[in-house]
Amino acid sequence: MKEKLSPFQTAVLVYMTQSGVTLFSLPRLTAEAFGTNGWISIIIAYMVVNVNLVLIWFVFKKGKGKSMLELISVIPKWVVMPVLLFFAGVWMLLGIMVLVKFSMMLKLLFYPNVSIIFLNFMGIFLCYPLLKNGLYHISKSNVVLFFFTIWTVFLLLFHIPDFSFVRLTPFIFQGEKDLLRGGMQVFTSLLGYELTLLYLHNVEKKPLKAIIAGNTITSFIYLGVCFISYGFFSFGQLLRDMYPVVTLLGYITFPVLERVENFIFTIFGLKVLITTVMYIWAAKEIFVYQFTKINSKQLTKGIIIISVLFSLIPKVLEDVDQWLEYLTYLAAGIAIVLPVLLLFIIYLGRFIRRKNANG
Repeated sequence: MKEKLSPFQTAVLVYMTQSGVTLFSLPRLTAEAFGTNGWISIIIAYMVVNVNLVLIWFVFKKGKGKSMLELISVIPKWVVMPVLLFFAGVWMLLGIMVLVKFSMMLKLLFYPNVSIIFLNFMGIFLCYPLLKNGLYHISKSNVVLFFFTIWTVFLLLFHIPDFSFVRLTPFIFQGEKDLLRGGMQVFTSLLGYELTLLYLHNVEKKPLKAIIAGNTITSFIYLGVCFISYGFFSFGQLLRDMYPVVTLLGYITFPVLERVENFIFTIFGLKVLITTVMYIWAAKEIFVYQFTKINSKQLTKGIIIISVLFSLIPKVLEDVDQWLEYLTYLAAGIAIVLPVLLLFIIYLGRFIRRKNANG
Protein backbone atom coordinates (compact mmCIF):
# COMPACT_ATOMS: atom_id res chain seq x y z
CA MET A 1 0.00 0.00 0.00
CA LYS A 2 1.69 3.19 -1.20
CA GLU A 3 -0.91 5.64 0.10
CA LYS A 4 -0.49 6.83 3.68
CA LEU A 5 -3.30 7.21 6.20
CA SER A 6 -3.84 10.68 7.60
CA PRO A 7 -4.11 11.05 11.41
CA PHE A 8 -7.85 11.70 11.02
CA GLN A 9 -8.36 8.58 8.91
CA THR A 10 -6.40 6.58 11.49
CA ALA A 11 -8.38 7.92 14.45
CA VAL A 12 -11.68 7.20 12.72
CA LEU A 13 -10.48 3.72 11.74
CA VAL A 14 -9.59 2.90 15.35
CA TYR A 15 -12.95 4.21 16.57
CA MET A 16 -15.03 2.35 13.98
CA THR A 17 -13.11 -0.88 14.62
CA GLN A 18 -13.62 -0.62 18.38
CA SER A 19 -17.29 0.35 18.31
CA GLY A 20 -19.31 -2.84 18.23
CA VAL A 21 -22.47 -4.57 19.38
CA THR A 22 -21.32 -4.58 23.02
CA LEU A 23 -22.47 -0.96 23.20
CA PHE A 24 -26.13 -2.01 23.39
CA SER A 25 -25.56 -4.00 26.58
CA LEU A 26 -22.62 -2.02 28.01
CA PRO A 27 -24.59 -0.12 30.70
CA ARG A 28 -25.86 -3.44 32.08
CA LEU A 29 -22.41 -5.02 31.88
CA THR A 30 -20.83 -2.17 33.85
CA ALA A 31 -23.62 -2.38 36.46
CA GLU A 32 -23.16 -6.15 36.85
CA ALA A 33 -19.38 -5.88 37.03
CA PHE A 34 -18.87 -2.81 39.23
CA GLY A 35 -22.18 -2.10 40.93
CA THR A 36 -23.51 1.43 41.41
CA ASN A 37 -22.00 4.13 39.19
CA GLY A 38 -20.30 1.44 37.18
CA TRP A 39 -20.05 3.88 34.29
CA ILE A 40 -16.80 5.10 35.90
CA SER A 41 -15.20 1.79 34.85
CA ILE A 42 -15.17 3.07 31.25
CA ILE A 43 -12.59 5.66 32.33
CA ILE A 44 -10.44 2.92 33.90
CA ALA A 45 -10.66 0.78 30.76
CA TYR A 46 -9.81 3.83 28.62
CA MET A 47 -6.62 4.45 30.60
CA VAL A 48 -5.58 0.78 30.40
CA VAL A 49 -6.04 0.78 26.63
CA ASN A 50 -4.02 4.00 26.32
CA VAL A 51 -1.13 2.34 28.17
CA ASN A 52 -1.33 -0.54 25.69
CA LEU A 53 -1.40 1.94 22.78
CA VAL A 54 1.73 3.66 24.08
CA LEU A 55 3.41 0.24 24.20
CA ILE A 56 2.34 -0.41 20.58
CA TRP A 57 3.78 2.99 19.57
CA PHE A 58 7.00 2.15 21.45
CA VAL A 59 7.27 -1.03 19.36
CA PHE A 60 6.81 1.11 16.24
CA LYS A 61 9.58 3.52 17.32
CA LYS A 62 12.03 0.81 18.38
CA GLY A 63 11.29 -1.07 15.17
CA LYS A 64 12.24 2.04 13.18
CA GLY A 65 8.81 2.36 11.57
CA LYS A 66 8.55 -1.24 10.40
CA SER A 67 5.28 -3.14 10.38
CA MET A 68 4.59 -6.10 12.64
CA LEU A 69 5.12 -8.54 9.77
CA GLU A 70 8.43 -6.93 8.81
CA LEU A 71 9.64 -7.28 12.39
CA ILE A 72 8.63 -10.94 12.50
CA SER A 73 10.37 -11.64 9.18
CA VAL A 74 13.73 -12.05 10.98
CA ILE A 75 12.37 -15.40 12.25
CA PRO A 76 11.87 -18.28 9.80
CA LYS A 77 8.26 -18.59 8.66
CA TRP A 78 7.96 -22.22 9.68
CA VAL A 79 8.86 -21.24 13.25
CA VAL A 80 6.27 -18.48 13.62
CA MET A 81 3.60 -20.13 11.48
CA PRO A 82 1.60 -21.74 14.37
CA VAL A 83 1.53 -18.48 16.33
CA LEU A 84 0.60 -16.31 13.35
CA LEU A 85 -2.13 -18.69 12.22
CA PHE A 86 -3.50 -18.70 15.77
CA PHE A 87 -3.65 -14.89 15.73
CA ALA A 88 -5.29 -14.91 12.29
CA GLY A 89 -7.82 -17.52 13.37
CA VAL A 90 -8.82 -15.60 16.50
CA TRP A 91 -9.19 -12.31 14.61
CA MET A 92 -11.13 -13.85 11.74
CA LEU A 93 -13.53 -15.71 14.04
CA LEU A 94 -13.99 -12.64 16.23
CA GLY A 95 -14.93 -10.52 13.22
CA ILE A 96 -17.38 -13.16 12.01
CA MET A 97 -19.05 -13.63 15.41
CA VAL A 98 -19.49 -9.87 15.90
CA LEU A 99 -21.41 -9.80 12.62
CA VAL A 100 -23.40 -12.94 13.50
CA LYS A 101 -24.40 -11.47 16.86
CA PHE A 102 -25.59 -8.27 15.20
CA SER A 103 -27.60 -10.30 12.69
CA MET A 104 -29.21 -12.35 15.45
CA MET A 105 -30.06 -9.23 17.46
CA LEU A 106 -31.51 -7.62 14.33
CA LYS A 107 -33.70 -10.67 13.75
CA LEU A 108 -34.70 -11.02 17.41
CA LEU A 109 -35.60 -7.38 18.00
CA PHE A 110 -36.89 -6.12 14.66
CA TYR A 111 -37.11 -8.65 11.82
CA PRO A 112 -38.29 -12.00 13.23
CA ASN A 113 -39.45 -13.26 9.82
CA VAL A 114 -36.11 -12.71 8.06
CA SER A 115 -33.77 -15.70 7.79
CA ILE A 116 -30.63 -15.39 9.92
CA ILE A 117 -28.68 -17.12 7.15
CA PHE A 118 -29.71 -14.38 4.72
CA LEU A 119 -28.64 -11.63 7.16
CA ASN A 120 -25.27 -13.31 7.76
CA PHE A 121 -24.63 -13.88 4.05
CA MET A 122 -25.54 -10.31 3.20
CA GLY A 123 -23.18 -8.92 5.86
CA ILE A 124 -20.23 -11.17 4.93
CA PHE A 125 -20.56 -10.55 1.20
CA LEU A 126 -20.65 -6.79 1.82
CA CYS A 127 -17.20 -7.24 3.36
CA TYR A 128 -15.69 -8.59 0.14
CA PRO A 129 -15.58 -5.36 -1.95
CA LEU A 130 -13.78 -3.59 0.90
CA LEU A 131 -11.34 -6.42 1.59
CA LYS A 132 -10.21 -6.91 -2.00
CA ASN A 133 -9.24 -3.22 -2.41
CA GLY A 134 -6.87 -2.94 0.54
CA LEU A 135 -6.55 -0.85 3.67
CA TYR A 136 -6.42 2.61 2.08
CA HIS A 137 -9.73 2.08 0.30
CA ILE A 138 -11.19 0.61 3.50
CA SER A 139 -10.15 3.74 5.38
CA LYS A 140 -11.69 6.05 2.74
CA SER A 141 -14.98 4.15 2.87
CA ASN A 142 -14.72 4.15 6.64
CA VAL A 143 -14.60 7.96 6.79
CA VAL A 144 -17.81 8.15 4.75
CA LEU A 145 -19.52 5.65 7.05
CA PHE A 146 -18.21 7.57 10.07
CA PHE A 147 -20.00 10.76 9.02
CA PHE A 148 -23.05 8.70 8.11
CA THR A 149 -23.31 7.25 11.64
CA ILE A 150 -21.69 9.67 14.11
CA TRP A 151 -24.77 11.90 14.27
CA THR A 152 -26.61 9.15 16.16
CA VAL A 153 -24.59 10.07 19.28
CA PHE A 154 -26.54 13.32 19.57
CA LEU A 155 -29.74 11.34 20.12
CA LEU A 156 -28.62 11.12 23.76
CA LEU A 157 -29.73 14.75 24.11
CA PHE A 158 -33.37 13.59 23.89
CA HIS A 159 -32.98 11.81 27.24
CA ILE A 160 -31.67 14.80 29.20
CA PRO A 161 -35.16 16.01 30.29
CA ASP A 162 -35.79 12.62 31.97
CA PHE A 163 -32.26 12.34 33.39
CA SER A 164 -31.99 12.44 37.20
CA PHE A 165 -28.81 12.65 39.27
CA VAL A 166 -30.74 11.00 42.11
CA ARG A 167 -30.73 7.72 40.16
CA LEU A 168 -26.93 7.81 40.03
CA THR A 169 -26.80 7.62 43.87
CA PRO A 170 -23.77 8.88 45.85
CA PHE A 171 -22.37 5.35 46.12
CA ILE A 172 -19.52 4.19 43.90
CA PHE A 173 -19.01 0.50 43.08
CA GLN A 174 -21.42 -0.71 45.74
CA GLY A 175 -23.63 -3.83 45.64
CA GLU A 176 -22.98 -7.23 44.10
CA LYS A 177 -20.01 -7.18 41.74
CA ASP A 178 -18.26 -9.45 39.28
CA LEU A 179 -14.98 -7.61 38.95
CA LEU A 180 -12.92 -10.26 37.16
CA ARG A 181 -15.28 -11.46 34.45
CA GLY A 182 -17.28 -8.24 34.21
CA GLY A 183 -14.19 -6.06 34.23
CA MET A 184 -12.77 -8.11 31.36
CA GLN A 185 -16.01 -7.62 29.40
CA VAL A 186 -15.77 -3.86 29.86
CA PHE A 187 -12.14 -3.90 28.73
CA THR A 188 -12.86 -6.08 25.70
CA SER A 189 -15.57 -3.62 24.59
CA LEU A 190 -12.64 -1.42 23.49
CA LEU A 191 -10.84 -4.13 21.54
CA GLY A 192 -9.89 -3.42 17.94
CA TYR A 193 -7.04 -1.05 18.76
CA GLU A 194 -4.54 -3.94 18.67
CA LEU A 195 -4.91 -4.12 14.87
CA THR A 196 -2.93 -0.86 14.68
CA LEU A 197 0.18 -3.05 14.92
CA LEU A 198 -0.51 -4.04 11.31
CA TYR A 199 -0.95 -0.53 9.88
CA LEU A 200 0.74 1.96 12.21
CA HIS A 201 3.69 2.13 9.80
CA ASN A 202 1.29 3.46 7.14
CA VAL A 203 0.16 6.45 9.21
CA GLU A 204 1.38 9.68 7.64
CA LYS A 205 2.32 11.52 10.85
CA LYS A 206 1.63 11.69 14.60
CA PRO A 207 0.65 8.01 14.87
CA LEU A 208 0.45 7.95 18.68
CA LYS A 209 -1.88 10.96 18.84
CA ALA A 210 -4.02 9.48 16.08
CA ILE A 211 -4.59 6.09 17.73
CA ILE A 212 -5.16 7.61 21.16
CA ALA A 213 -7.65 10.04 19.58
CA GLY A 214 -9.54 7.08 18.11
CA ASN A 215 -9.69 5.35 21.48
CA THR A 216 -10.79 8.64 23.06
CA ILE A 217 -13.72 8.99 20.65
CA THR A 218 -14.91 5.45 21.41
CA SER A 219 -14.48 5.81 25.16
CA PHE A 220 -16.19 9.20 25.23
CA ILE A 221 -19.22 7.80 23.41
CA TYR A 222 -19.31 4.72 25.66
CA LEU A 223 -19.02 6.94 28.72
CA GLY A 224 -21.82 9.23 27.54
CA VAL A 225 -24.15 6.33 26.76
CA CYS A 226 -23.49 4.65 30.13
CA PHE A 227 -23.77 7.90 32.11
CA ILE A 228 -27.11 8.77 30.51
CA SER A 229 -28.33 5.20 31.11
CA TYR A 230 -27.49 5.35 34.83
CA GLY A 231 -29.41 8.61 35.16
CA PHE A 232 -32.33 7.50 33.01
CA PHE A 233 -32.94 4.02 34.47
CA SER A 234 -32.87 2.91 38.06
CA PHE A 235 -30.01 0.60 39.00
CA GLY A 236 -32.41 -2.33 39.23
CA GLN A 237 -33.78 -1.63 35.74
CA LEU A 238 -30.26 -1.60 34.32
CA LEU A 239 -29.56 -5.03 35.76
CA ARG A 240 -32.78 -6.48 34.33
CA ASP A 241 -32.63 -4.99 30.84
CA MET A 242 -30.64 -7.14 28.41
CA TYR A 243 -30.08 -4.25 25.97
CA PRO A 244 -30.60 -0.92 27.80
CA VAL A 245 -29.41 1.16 24.86
CA VAL A 246 -32.10 -0.33 22.60
CA THR A 247 -34.65 0.61 25.28
CA LEU A 248 -33.19 4.12 25.37
CA LEU A 249 -33.67 4.46 21.63
CA GLY A 250 -37.26 3.25 21.99
CA TYR A 251 -38.08 6.37 24.07
CA ILE A 252 -37.18 8.68 21.17
CA THR A 253 -40.02 9.72 18.89
CA PHE A 254 -40.07 11.75 15.68
CA PRO A 255 -43.19 12.93 13.83
CA VAL A 256 -42.00 11.35 10.57
CA LEU A 257 -40.43 8.19 12.04
CA GLU A 258 -42.36 5.82 14.26
CA ARG A 259 -39.73 3.18 15.14
CA VAL A 260 -36.55 5.17 15.76
CA GLU A 261 -34.73 2.26 17.40
CA ASN A 262 -35.35 0.14 14.31
CA PHE A 263 -33.76 2.72 12.02
CA ILE A 264 -30.81 3.53 14.31
CA PHE A 265 -30.03 -0.12 14.98
CA THR A 266 -29.90 -0.78 11.24
CA ILE A 267 -27.61 2.23 10.73
CA PHE A 268 -25.37 0.86 13.47
CA GLY A 269 -24.80 -2.16 11.25
CA LEU A 270 -22.38 -0.02 9.21
CA LYS A 271 -20.09 0.19 12.25
CA VAL A 272 -20.35 -3.56 12.75
CA LEU A 273 -19.43 -4.02 9.09
CA ILE A 274 -16.18 -2.06 9.55
CA THR A 275 -15.32 -4.01 12.70
CA THR A 276 -15.78 -7.29 10.84
CA VAL A 277 -13.88 -6.04 7.79
CA MET A 278 -10.89 -4.91 9.85
CA TYR A 279 -10.59 -8.17 11.79
CA ILE A 280 -10.85 -10.22 8.61
CA TRP A 281 -8.39 -7.84 6.89
CA ALA A 282 -5.90 -8.44 9.73
CA ALA A 283 -6.30 -12.20 9.29
CA LYS A 284 -5.88 -11.84 5.52
CA GLU A 285 -2.63 -9.87 5.96
CA ILE A 286 -1.17 -12.72 7.99
CA PHE A 287 -2.31 -15.33 5.46
CA VAL A 288 -0.82 -13.29 2.60
CA TYR A 289 2.49 -13.02 4.50
CA GLN A 290 2.55 -16.71 5.39
CA PHE A 291 1.40 -18.11 2.04
CA THR A 292 3.16 -15.96 -0.55
CA LYS A 293 2.57 -18.41 -3.39
CA ILE A 294 -1.21 -18.01 -3.21
CA ASN A 295 -2.76 -15.01 -4.95
CA SER A 296 -4.09 -12.37 -2.57
CA LYS A 297 -7.50 -12.21 -4.26
CA GLN A 298 -7.84 -15.98 -4.04
CA LEU A 299 -6.99 -15.85 -0.35
CA THR A 300 -9.65 -13.18 0.15
CA LYS A 301 -12.27 -15.33 -1.57
CA GLY A 302 -11.20 -18.31 0.51
CA ILE A 303 -11.52 -16.32 3.74
CA ILE A 304 -15.01 -15.15 2.72
CA ILE A 305 -16.09 -18.75 2.07
CA ILE A 306 -14.67 -19.88 5.43
CA SER A 307 -16.44 -16.96 7.12
CA VAL A 308 -19.75 -18.02 5.62
CA LEU A 309 -19.27 -21.59 6.87
CA PHE A 310 -18.39 -20.49 10.40
CA SER A 311 -21.38 -18.14 10.49
CA LEU A 312 -23.62 -21.20 10.17
CA ILE A 313 -22.33 -22.84 13.36
CA PRO A 314 -24.07 -20.78 16.12
CA LYS A 315 -27.81 -21.47 16.20
CA VAL A 316 -28.97 -19.17 19.01
CA LEU A 317 -27.80 -15.92 20.59
CA GLU A 318 -26.46 -17.71 23.67
CA ASP A 319 -24.10 -19.74 21.46
CA VAL A 320 -22.76 -16.57 19.85
CA ASP A 321 -22.27 -14.93 23.25
CA GLN A 322 -20.23 -17.92 24.38
CA TRP A 323 -18.10 -17.82 21.24
CA LEU A 324 -17.56 -14.08 21.69
CA GLU A 325 -16.64 -14.42 25.36
CA TYR A 326 -13.86 -16.90 24.62
CA LEU A 327 -12.67 -15.08 21.50
CA THR A 328 -12.53 -11.67 23.18
CA TYR A 329 -10.50 -13.15 26.03
CA LEU A 330 -8.05 -14.55 23.49
CA ALA A 331 -8.00 -11.26 21.55
CA ALA A 332 -7.36 -9.33 24.77
CA GLY A 333 -4.45 -11.64 25.54
CA ILE A 334 -3.06 -11.07 22.04
CA ALA A 335 -3.43 -7.29 22.43
CA ILE A 336 -1.37 -7.34 25.62
CA VAL A 337 1.20 -10.04 24.78
CA LEU A 338 1.90 -9.25 21.10
CA PRO A 339 3.63 -5.86 21.64
CA VAL A 340 5.83 -7.42 24.34
CA LEU A 341 6.66 -10.30 21.99
CA LEU A 342 7.58 -7.88 19.21
CA LEU A 343 9.84 -5.89 21.54
CA PHE A 344 11.59 -9.14 22.43
CA ILE A 345 12.08 -9.90 18.72
CA ILE A 346 13.49 -6.40 18.11
CA TYR A 347 16.03 -6.66 20.91
CA LEU A 348 16.88 -10.25 19.96
CA GLY A 349 17.57 -9.13 16.38
CA ARG A 350 19.83 -6.34 17.62
CA PHE A 351 21.70 -8.75 19.87
CA ILE A 352 22.26 -11.20 17.00
CA ARG A 353 23.46 -8.45 14.64
CA ARG A 354 25.82 -7.07 17.29
CA LYS A 355 27.20 -10.54 17.94
CA ASN A 356 27.78 -11.15 14.24
CA ALA A 357 29.47 -7.75 13.87
CA ASN A 358 31.89 -8.62 16.67
CA GLY A 359 32.82 -11.85 14.93
